[in-house]
Amino acid sequence: MKRMDPLKICLTLLIALLPTFSADASSSNERWVSPLAGKLIVGRTFDGAAYRANHYGRAHRGVDLLSEVGAQVFAPTDGVVAYVGVINSIPIIVLAHAGNHGNKLRTTYLPVETQLMVGDLVRKADPIGNIASQSHFFGKAVLHWGERLNGEYKNPLRRLGAPVILPRLS
Repeated sequence: MKRMDPLKICLTLLIALLPTFSADASSSNERWVSPLAGKLIVGRTFDGAAYRANHYGRAHRGVDLLSEVGAQVFAPTDGVVAYVGVINSIPIIVLAHAGNHGNKLRTTYLPVETQLMVGDLVRKADPIGNIASQSHFFGKAVLHWGERLNGEYKNPLRRLGAPVILPRLS
């Protein structure tokens, strides 16, 4: 049996994990900016298969990006603050964005403490808050970043043009 080249395996996995882009990226089809400064390190990925199998069952409906408590969080594109509050003792902010053809597009960020209020306008790359201390992944603070387009959860990483690093957990 022929052995697979480790480099080919790594490249194949890397290509499979790269974000994909679609026509619904934003009203102007421009790429979004990262909600965190620096390289993005994904601690937990979007669980699209579980979500598609059962919309009401267990699934990770966003991505967890490794960060630090107090790190600044940025608006990835223009939007309006749709919700600010605390759910299950975790501070959250929700932004509503203009979508293509009148689509309803919202992004969520938690745990994020903010001074913004519902109705405030934010521009692409504006700071929207700071990472609070309620969420941890293997001892690291994380930003949970989610996206809903017309009521369906999507992987927000597909909207970025930057590479994303997956951590080595061993």
